[in-house]
Amino acid sequence: MPTPHTTTLDDSEAWSRLRSQSFGRLAVSVDGHPDIFPLNFLATDDGILLRTEPGTKVEDIESNANVAFEVDHTDEHAAWSVVVRGTAERIRDEESLRLLTAAPLWAWAPGEKSVFLHIVPTDVSGRLFAR
Repeated sequence: MPTPHTTTLDDSEAWSRLRSQSFGRLAVSVDGHPDIFPLNFLATDDGILLRTEPGTKVEDIESNANVAFEVDHTDEHAAWSVVVRGTAERIRDEESLRLLTAAPLWAWAPGEKSVFLHIVPTDVSGRLFAR
C-alpha cells in the first residue's frame, strides 16, 4: 500500500482552508492540564472568532490566554489539518458585541452563547495528506 504524500500548506492555503469550514477544536490549559473544546468558529482577516457560553474555557483563557485551535477535513481524495496558535481574548466592548451578534457565527450546541472570543494568531501551520 502506498505511503500518503504530505504537503506543507503556505499561509494563504491554510487560511483558505480555515475559511471553508465552521467547526474546530479549541485547546486550552485547565488547571495546568490540556483540554479540548469543540466549537463553531468564523475565520476573519485578523484571526478566529468563537461564540460560546460562560464556563471553564472562558475562565481559563482569562488566566492563561495561550491557546491552539485546530480544524481538519477529509474526503476520498485527501485530508488536511490546520493549527492556529495564539492568544485568545474575550470581546467585551458593547459596539463589537452588537456587531458580532449579527455575524454568521452559530453554535450547534444548545444554550446561551453570549461570550465571544477572538484568537490573535502568532503561528499558523497546515498540512495536506494526499490519499
